[in-house]
Amino acid sequence: LEAAGVRSKVAELEDKGAVVSTMHTSYWRDYNELQLQLRSTDRDSLRRKIESTQAQVEALNKTNVINDAFHIAHNDMYGTINGFRLGSVQSQPVDWDEINAAWGQTALLVQTVASHWDFTFPAYRLVPMGSFSRVFKREDDKLVYDLYCSSDIGLSRIFGYSSFDKGMCAFLDCLSALQDHVKSIDASFSPPYRILDHKIEERSIKLQFNTYDKWTKALKYMLTNIKWLVASSIARR
Repeated sequence: LEAAGVRSKVAELEDKGAVVSTMHTSYWRDYNELQLQLRSTDRDSLRRKIESTQAQVEALNKTNVINDAFHIAHNDMYGTINGFRLGSVQSQPVDWDEINAAWGQTALLVQTVASHWDFTFPAYRLVPMGSFSRVFKREDDKLVYDLYCSSDIGLSRIFGYSSFDKGMCAFLDCLSALQDHVKSIDASFSPPYRILDHKIEERSIKLQFNTYDKWTKALKYMLTNIKWLVASSIARR
């Protein structure tokens, strides 16, 4: 897709999914800002504001937005979410604008599913922010990893951009923890691909020291497992 086409599609999806996107983005933005302010202002007042934004996320679980707002599918060698391809291969390269948009949709979906199951990721905190989503280390908010890569960096020049690799590994850790939580509640839940450390079904989610094809395959496996999570979440309603 042309960069302009991707941006147009992002805008269209944001219009269609306004309730989900706006409420989640508002929640995490307010949550982050208020947590910082807790150190220097009235704690009780700020905590009430945080509880209010948390209530917005809880309201999403009373509707079927997970199924309505997110669509995971396969497009040849790619896994896609809401039409955006997640990954890139040499024979069919994908622009970073599209990859970043796919990561943003994926982060928002997994955070929505986690909220549905009343689950808090133990090691990290997902911050869905569209094409600039991030992952924070819980024990140290100064450790922030990206779930996006600059559009002017080609795949062949990804070496040295460790924040993106660390962000993807952290995201996979969150997904694995969420899967384990769902398994503990729903005995029938059995996602098809096994996650171990930074690999899913023996394929690394990292870009460094990897091939584009294997990286994209790992992301496709990841989206498939997320699709199983969505199905289990819908069945739980």
